[in-house]
Amino acid sequence: MGRKLKLLIAALASMLLVLTSVPAANATYFSGGMYTTKFSVRYVGANSTMSSLFDQSRGNWNSAGVGAGISKNLSSAHAMRAGSYTNEWYGLYSSTGNRALKTTKFNVYVNTRTLYRDMPNKVSTTWYLSTGTHELGHALSLADNPSTSSASLMKHSRNRSTIYKPQTYDKNEVKRIY
Repeated sequence: MGRKLKLLIAALASMLLVLTSVPAANATYFSGGMYTTKFSVRYVGANSTMSSLFDQSRGNWNSAGVGAGISKNLSSAHAMRAGSYTNEWYGLYSSTGNRALKTTKFNVYVNTRTLYRDMPNKVSTTWYLSTGTHELGHALSLADNPSTSSASLMKHSRNRSTIYKPQTYDKNEVKRIY
């Protein structure tokens, strides 16, 4: 084997070693999400104000450029629910079924009591939007609190007054998953 060929093989082997030893991105994948970016939801317990906020939450994902098509359908198996729950959480995503078998069903709960109690400006809608859009992020298979220094809608520590739409990091993760 010629010297140039040996050097080329050594260089390729070194590149392969470097490429395979690069740590993987911190995945934000959530296995309880939907198998597709296109699905419908129905609203439960939502007055006209909350229905409008749920519409905007869907729109935040639909306009994010990730291929999301979240529609409203009164007979959908998936629901977005607004209520004054006694729990301390702002929002909750609950799913059943199996993503691989395409049988996932979910409920999004938005706790109007704790949101209203904790938001700094009682007339602000951004905390509701941030919560509804965040919970729909779970339906798009995003997990909570990704290990990133980037701004993310999926971080519990986000500023709900300013982060109420999918951020660049969130959009890239949805594209990576689907």
